[in-house]
Amino acid sequence: MHRLSLVPAIMPALRLGSPALLLAARRRGPRPPPWLRCGGGGGARRGLLCSAEAAARGGDDEAEEERRSGGGSRAAAERRLRGGNAAAGSVELLAIPGVGPQNLRKLVDNGFGGVGQLKQLYRDKFFGKSSGQMVEFLQSSVGIVHKNHAQSITSFIKESVDDDLKDIDSSKPSQKKRLTFCVEGNISVGKSTFLQRIANETIELRDLVEIVPEPINKWQDIGPDHFNILDAFYAEPHRYAYTFQNYVFVTRVMQERESQGGIKPLRLMERSVFSDRMVFVRAVHEANWMNEMEISIYDSWFDPVVSSLPGLIPDGFIYLRASPDTCHKRMMHRKRSEEGGVTLDYLQGLHEKHESWLLPLKGTGPGVLSVSQLPIHMEGSLPPEIRDRVFYLEGNHMHSGIQKVPALILDCEPDIDFNKDIEAKRQYARQVAEFFEFVKKKKEAPSEQTGTGKDRMNPQIMLPNRGSLCVPEGNPFSGSPMNLDFIRAMSSCPST
Repeated sequence: MHRLSLVPAIMPALRLGSPALLLAARRRGPRPPPWLRCGGGGGARRGLLCSAEAAARGGDDEAEEERRSGGGSRAAAERRLRGGNAAAGSVELLAIPGVGPQNLRKLVDNGFGGVGQLKQLYRDKFFGKSSGQMVEFLQSSVGIVHKNHAQSITSFIKESVDDDLKDIDSSKPSQKKRLTFCVEGNISVGKSTFLQRIANETIELRDLVEIVPEPINKWQDIGPDHFNILDAFYAEPHRYAYTFQNYVFVTRVMQERESQGGIKPLRLMERSVFSDRMVFVRAVHEANWMNEMEISIYDSWFDPVVSSLPGLIPDGFIYLRASPDTCHKRMMHRKRSEEGGVTLDYLQGLHEKHESWLLPLKGTGPGVLSVSQLPIHMEGSLPPEIRDRVFYLEGNHMHSGIQKVPALILDCEPDIDFNKDIEAKRQYARQVAEFFEFVKKKKEAPSEQTGTGKDRMNPQIMLPNRGSLCVPEGNPFSGSPMNLDFIRAMSSCPST
C-alpha cells in the first residue's frame, strides 16, 4: 500500500511535455533518427553507431558488447554491417561481434583492414577444418586476449563464408548454361599443346574457351616447405602413390571451384577425377604401388564425394589419342625433370587403360570395337567432320555420373608444326567448336532422351589387319595401334 501511494506523485513528472522531461531532453541534445539508435531488447539490434560511440569513448567495450548481446548473432552483425552504411574498413570490423577498439587495433596491426580479408584468411587456412584452429590463430597470432571474443569473430566469419558459398550454389542454374569439357589422354600426348596452341590461338575457339590446365604447380610446391609430391611419387611410387592420388583429387576439386565463375561459354579442363580413377589409380594399384587397403579407402570416399559435387561431372570429354611410342618420344623431347623414370611400358599400360575406359568393348565379333550408340535424331545433327568421332560413354565399368556423357576422339598421332600448318590447327579447332555446338543443343533439348532398339544407331569401329584404328567410311585414326591379342585380352579383363 505504501508503494502504490507514491505513484500519483511521480506520474506528473513523466507526462509527455512535462517541464522535467523537456529539460532532460534539452540537456541530452537532439536524439538520433531511429535507424541509428542502439536498439533495446538486450542489444540484439545494435547499429554501427554503437560501435563508433564505443570507439569515441575509448576503453575496451568488447566484453560489455558480448554481455549485452549474449555473444552476438551473425544475423544481427550482418544487419549492423549492411544497415550502418559504413565507409571505412575499421568501422566494418567494429560490426563483428567480439571486436571493439582494442581488438580492432590488433586486427588492423596484423593486416586485417576489413571483413573481406578475414574471410580470405578463413578460406585459405581454415575452411573445412575445426573452428578452434582459427580461434587459436586469433589468440596466438593476432593477440585477441579473450577466447569468447575470438570465438565470436570466428563464428561470424565462418557463417559469412558459408553464406557466400550458398549464394554461388543458388546461382548454378544460370551458370549451367556454361559447358565443361575434360581433355583426356596419355602422358605427353599433347594436351598442353592442344590447350595452348589450338584453343588459345584460333579464331574458332579463343573467344569461346576458358582453359583450366592441370594443377601441376600445386603438386610441385606444397606448403611453406615447398614439398614436390609429383617428384616424390615418381621417385618412390610404392611409398607415395596413395598420398599423391589423394592430393590430386583434392586439387582438382579446388580447381573446379576456383574456375566455376568464368564467363566464357566453354571451360576446357585438363583431365578429370574420372581419368584419375579409371587410369592412374588403376595403374598404380596393378603395379602394387597402392595396396588393397589403400584402394579400398580411395573408393570408399570417391563415389560419395563425386556425387555431392556435380561440378566435377563434365558435359563432354575430348580424348586426344596417340600411340605409346609417340607419347614416349614427346616426353623425352620435353624433358620434364619428374618424368625421368617414366618408361615406355608404363605409357603402354596407361594407353590401354584409356582405351578400355573410353572405348569399351561390346563383344560384337572378332576385331570389332563398338564405341557409339547415338539416337538417330542426334546423329543427323552431327557435322560430317565429327560424325564418326563422337560417341557416348557407357558400360558397367563406367561411373554412374558420366554414363551417356558424349565424347570426341581427336587423332593426335601426327607431329604437326602449328607455327607452319595453320590449316591443321584450325581443323582441330573446328572439330572442338562443332562438338561444343552439338552438346549445347543436346543440353537445350533434355526431353530428347537416348532411345533403344531401332531408334538407335550403332556404328562400329573396325580393326583392319594393319592394326591402326579406323572408323566407318574409311576415315583413319592413324593413332595408337591396337592388335587383336590386346582386344581379346581386354575382353576377358574384369571391370574395375
